[in-house]
Amino acid sequence: MDSARVQANRYKLFTVGAIGTFMATLDGSILNVALPSIARDLDAPVSLVAWVVLAYSLTLISLLVAFGAWTQRRGYGFSYRFGYTFFIVGSLLCALSGSISMLIVSRVVQAVGTAMFASIGPGMVTTVFPREERGKGLGIMVMMVSAGFMVGPPVGGYLLGIWSWHAIFIVNLPIGLFGLVMAHRYFRLLDKPQDPPPMRVAAAAALALALVSGVFGLSLIDDYPVGHPLMWGLGLFSAFSFVVFIALEKNPRHTVVGLGIFRNRRFTTALAAQLCHFAGLSGVLVLVPFFLERVKLFEPQQVGMYLVIMPIVMFIAAPTSGKLSDIIGYRLLTSAGMVIMGTGLYLLSNLAPDTQNWYIAVCLAVVGGGAGVFSTPNSSALMGSVREGQRSVASGILATNRNIGMSVGVAVATALFAYLQQQNAALIEAGLIFVESYRPVIYVGMGFAAAGFILCLIRDNRIETAA
Repeated sequence: MDSARVQANRYKLFTVGAIGTFMATLDGSILNVALPSIARDLDAPVSLVAWVVLAYSLTLISLLVAFGAWTQRRGYGFSYRFGYTFFIVGSLLCALSGSISMLIVSRVVQAVGTAMFASIGPGMVTTVFPREERGKGLGIMVMMVSAGFMVGPPVGGYLLGIWSWHAIFIVNLPIGLFGLVMAHRYFRLLDKPQDPPPMRVAAAAALALALVSGVFGLSLIDDYPVGHPLMWGLGLFSAFSFVVFIALEKNPRHTVVGLGIFRNRRFTTALAAQLCHFAGLSGVLVLVPFFLERVKLFEPQQVGMYLVIMPIVMFIAAPTSGKLSDIIGYRLLTSAGMVIMGTGLYLLSNLAPDTQNWYIAVCLAVVGGGAGVFSTPNSSALMGSVREGQRSVASGILATNRNIGMSVGVAVATALFAYLQQQNAALIEAGLIFVESYRPVIYVGMGFAAAGFILCLIRDNRIETAA
């Protein structure tokens, strides 16, 4: 690999990954606006339309680690071409869908491409940026995530106002084609792995089954009691598949991930801190739109304006925090991010029917600031703790861990909230029932933030890349 040419073109290489990251988050945020229109146009019940989102999420989670390992064997150029191709084909199929079943299948195809983007972005940034700019590069990548979340709702609303829901998938095509052309042109600069080991399909399949069944079980926690045979069956199947995966990983002939990576303390503390971060954050924020609409009686357009506050603040904070982490290390910034996020969650615990609108905006801004300050240095610490040959699989683990954290947070929050609503049913005013049921959920989120803060404190603060 010509290091000088790679450094000279690092921002062009980064652009390829940034477009994929932006499109992945844009596609998720823009779709949520269109779900009612899809249900109406395709004459599908809400329970079936939900699979447009669920099938995409399950496919994504099942493939992230395997695709990270695959990239380690085939190289970033192959992976980005693969990802963009599937994303473009999936988007075209979605736009042409005339039934809910075709749309669900098309979303699975689209998710295959998105899984490749999501699994290799941080690894690619760590490879093409020098150590002293790693935090900066990852910070810009977090900016692209925030930009996708910011742009999605207003663009989705605009497109639905002038055309049908098919437009939200058509908009992916020219951007995806541009990314594919860029990948063909610039990723030739990176060397292909020499004599890579073959892909271990059995271990990858066992891990995929463990993750899919486990996350699917979490998604059903609102519909079925924990003791239901379906929940037990999914839990046992997930546990069995994970045991099979561990057994295969212990044999060098079958390994996909390499369990030795988890003996790296810097890696595991960063991973555990990220899990706490997303579990605490997503579990609380999934209920904020319901508070704004059902308690504050906001119109959907107003709700969207408030929800965009968090990604805007993250967009500002993430790159600044990333640049600082290149200079002072990770411990102070990640710990501060957890404290700021926990403070924002505490402020949210004071929400009531008569809460002033400015106070709600401040709460969301503080939470977004904490998320932005934490995310980039933590990702930089995690990616900097592994060897060059482990970066792709570490990137896949990072993305998988993020999705698991969000799934756990949402499952715990919604189950606890539903239980508390039943317990508080004697309260006459609906707003009070919501607030009294919502507050303990926030305390659980604060508990996740506190655990994450401790994990950030006990990490070492070295900023050099592991050998």
